[in-house]
Amino acid sequence: MGEIEINREIGTLSALIGSLEERAGITASVKHARESGSPDKLKEAYFSVHDIELRKKLINTTGKLDRLYLQKCDLDVSAAREEVSNAEDKSKQQPWPLAAASWLGPVVIGQWIYGLFGAIGGVIAGYFLSEWVIRVTKKEDARSIEQAKHLLATALRRNEESRMDPYLFSASEMEACEK
Repeated sequence: MGEIEINREIGTLSALIGSLEERAGITASVKHARESGSPDKLKEAYFSVHDIELRKKLINTTGKLDRLYLQKCDLDVSAAREEVSNAEDKSKQQPWPLAAASWLGPVVIGQWIYGLFGAIGGVIAGYFLSEWVIRVTKKEDARSIEQAKHLLATALRRNEESRMDPYLFSASEMEACEK
C-alpha cells in the first residue's frame, strides 16, 4: 500500500472513528482526552460505551488506524532515506557545463564589445564568475543534504516514538473489548 492509499485510508478511518464517537456520545470526553494527551482517559472513554457492538467497532477501527499509522511512519522513513540519497547523488555531480558557460560568456561578450582586451578581461571575470557558480552550487547541495538529513532524523524519531507504545489498545483489549 502506497503513501497516498495509506493517507486516504487514515482519513477514512479517522472520519469513521469520529462518527462512531459521536454516535456513542463520547465526543466531549474523547476530545478532552486527546487535548490532555492521556491515552488512559481515551481508553476509559471508549470502554465506557455501553453498546458492545459499537465499542467493538470503535476499538477495532482504532486498532486499524494504529497499524496504518505505523505503516505510514515506515514509508516516511523510506522516503526520507531516498531523499538523502538523491541529495547526496546530486551533490556528487559537478556543475561543469554551467561553470564553463559562466567562464566563456564574459570572454565572448568582452571580445565582442572591446576586442582582444575585452576578451582578456572576460577571461579574468569569467574565472571568478565560474568559481562563484561552483561555490554557490556546492552550498545549495550541502543545504539540500542537511534538510534531507533533518527530515530523516524527524521521521526516524517519529517512527521510534510510534514503536514505543504502538497501539492504544492491547491485543487482549481488542479481542475482549474490555479492560
